[in-house]
Amino acid sequence: MGRWQKWFACSLLIALVSLVLFHLQVTVGQTEGDVESQKQAAERMAETARTKFALVYPALAKQIIEDTGVKEGICVDLGTGAGALGIALARAGNFKVYAVDINPFAVAIAQKNAVEAGVSDCFFPMLGNALDLPFKDNFADLVVSRGMIPFIEDKVTVFREAHRVLKKGGVAYIGGGFSRMLDEETVTKIVKEVWGDPQKLPMHRMPKEFWEEQVKKAGITNYRIIEDRYPSGVYGIWVMFKKQ
Repeated sequence: MGRWQKWFACSLLIALVSLVLFHLQVTVGQTEGDVESQKQAAERMAETARTKFALVYPALAKQIIEDTGVKEGICVDLGTGAGALGIALARAGNFKVYAVDINPFAVAIAQKNAVEAGVSDCFFPMLGNALDLPFKDNFADLVVSRGMIPFIEDKVTVFREAHRVLKKGGVAYIGGGFSRMLDEETVTKIVKEVWGDPQKLPMHRMPKEFWEEQVKKAGITNYRIIEDRYPSGVYGIWVMFKKQ
């Protein structure tokens, strides 16, 4: 894609996002402050992904491919934010990635990042809700999410929706943390920079037993809880399940 084509694509996306925001303000009654809050949240996430978490996403993409055995096909990334995980998966495997986020500013940032990363032909950011995904049944080979689910109250519906859109034999990998592919020193350094105390990690508020309860409530029986465990503690928990 030429430079002018990239510029045109980004300009078109910004225009579309502006129209979406206007629609949201009119139909949902968002205030100007609400919109500004969304914009700031998206920018903070993007900055963290670009700097402190820069090493995390390529390592996590490698871990997901290794654990699931899925290297190609359609991937859905829930709560994509700036698109870092989906972009890393597009680079690491042969995926067509649909990157879903409820924040329109995050969608715009993810599109810009995809263009800059050279994967805009296989990475498609879109507005959507993890509780009501805009995909048909049996759509995806892989569903992933990092860092979103601890902040969603209805975790059971997230698991059900992920399971619904998976093809038979497809795999989901949903949770929070970093990657066991990173050494302990690197992980603990990131944790200290962002949270200070490891006990403040969002996933630490919900132990392994909690996730087992949630995934069972979703009617999913073929699952596995994966912990990224180091001598100093657990720095990641992931729920992996396969659709039968």
